[in-house]
Amino acid sequence: MSKDFLRFMRDRVSRNQLAEPAPSKEEWFDILDAASRAADHGSLKPWRFKVFSGSGREQVGQVYWQHAKSEVPELTDDKAETFIKKAFRAPAILLVYADIVHHPKVPEFEQLMAASAAAQQALLGLDALGYGGIWRTGPAVFTDTAKDLFDLNENQQVVGLIYAGTPTQTPNRVADTGLEERLSFVDL
Repeated sequence: MSKDFLRFMRDRVSRNQLAEPAPSKEEWFDILDAASRAADHGSLKPWRFKVFSGSGREQVGQVYWQHAKSEVPELTDDKAETFIKKAFRAPAILLVYADIVHHPKVPEFEQLMAASAAAQQALLGLDALGYGGIWRTGPAVFTDTAKDLFDLNENQQVVGLIYAGTPTQTPNRVADTGLEERLSFVDL
């Protein structure tokens, strides 16, 4: 395996300062086609993707607003913009979700892990094309209201939102992952 690729993986960091441009439709296709090579027990391909850009981000913003109203019912409609604008922190948002099927050998959690692996692959793909991304979630996206607003079925579950665009700042690289504290070898 190429040391350059390992260095590329090691240098990937989340980017929260993102501006235009975001990937084009063709670039999204390339990124998500590569992401669709994620580990996948049973070859179920449980990952699903939706890209929100332009005014389409309003749909994501409504997820934040509706969640806020459910948590604090006394919020008035004049506060909506505060929550909706969270969806406009980047020029595009990739919704990654799992389409869970009943399978005798592949439990739900493995299907969620496969969709999560695809999300990580998408982050690598964004970096490979010179873009940046940050995986954001929070309690708002894991609600039934969010599923309704994202037009998801009962058997579909949100994995995460990846905000994407062109990085506007030089990232701080992670100097030490602390791997030594998290790795052990057994009978090697």
